[in-house]
Amino acid sequence: MENTLPAFQAAIDAGLGIEFDVRLTADNEIVVFHDSDLSRLSDRTDKINQLSCEQLQDVPLILGARIPTFRELLDIWPRNLPLLTEMKVDKDTNPVALAHKTGKMLLSHKGLAAAMSFSESCVRALPDGLMRGQLVGPIETIGTESFQTIIERAVVDRIDYVAVNVSDISKAAALIPVDYPRVTWTVRTESEAQDAADKKAAIIFELLAPALVTDIALP
Repeated sequence: MENTLPAFQAAIDAGLGIEFDVRLTADNEIVVFHDSDLSRLSDRTDKINQLSCEQLQDVPLILGARIPTFRELLDIWPRNLPLLTEMKVDKDTNPVALAHKTGKMLLSHKGLAAAMSFSESCVRALPDGLMRGQLVGPIETIGTESFQTIIERAVVDRIDYVAVNVSDISKAAALIPVDYPRVTWTVRTESEAQDAADKKAAIIFELLAPALVTDIALP
């Protein structure tokens, strides 16, 4: 299951980097979890930021999994494999607090790491020395004008890279300098992987064989 220690161990065994999600708990600890609440993966509906880290550790998820802490992930993760951290920010999240804590922990890990968020304030609050990425879009949700404005601000503010939906990679490529790093998500087909590679984008993928993506991205 996504964002669990067994999934992370499988990536380690395969020699793969990962993209994962972090959130603040009620007691300002960081856990690894995608959704804002527990409803999709458990029989509870609590929001992640309404429970303490200890309480969340006691919540059983489907398939017998549990919610790991960010520290647990860092403790098992090899420094030579990439970690791409998405900081999840909701309307009641303190983006600066999340960025400061996430950044401090990633820097102490001293491995290959970067952090990103849809929240511009969260990205800009990350500490110096850590690669920062601005998630943008998708256009169908935020509109073309906002998409363009966020990317332009990222370039002006020297954010290290932008990350866009695979459906928007052509539009993003037209807005940024040719040598400006870009990432695309979430690639699920060979044709999407080829299109991303043609646009010189790093690829976040699922449901594809890693060897296939490597052959396309690194011919």
